[in-house]
Amino acid sequence: MGIDRLNQAAGWLGRWALLLMIAIGAWNVVGRYLGLALGLSLSSNALIEAQWFLFDLAFLLGLGYALKRRAHVRIDIIASKQSPRRQLQLELLGTLGLLLPFALMVLLVSLQPTLQSWLLWEASPDPGGLPRYLAKSLIPLGFLLLTLQGLAEAVRLRRALRQQQPQREG
Repeated sequence: MGIDRLNQAAGWLGRWALLLMIAIGAWNVVGRYLGLALGLSLSSNALIEAQWFLFDLAFLLGLGYALKRRAHVRIDIIASKQSPRRQLQLELLGTLGLLLPFALMVLLVSLQPTLQSWLLWEASPDPGGLPRYLAKSLIPLGFLLLTLQGLAEAVRLRRALRQQQPQREG
């Protein structure tokens, strides 16, 4: 399914963002002390903010990927005591009744502040910091990916429930 591939790519990007975040974080620590010893400035506000932005990227783009991989918070304790059919029903109910309304609400609520940030070309209040509008854009994007993956999962769950229905005699 195309949504699965989209979230797979987002997850891949998120993994690389985490690796880059760790590398920048290590440089910030080493650079701070090495810079003091050498009398140089080897770190900056931009590098510190880049760590935050890369974490945002990994976390927010990873939302749909985690759902796709079934690595999200689940109700396994309750569901494990249920029949396979009932497990599918609970999963579908949770997806339609909790996940999708929440994801859509965050998506819709985040659009206006994100657009406002773009209109203002919002920048960091710290000297040499990064633009904030790019980071704020990750919020609606991440929740859009989560919503799309939630819809794909709901379709899969509904299909699985239909396949489990007993066959009627003819």
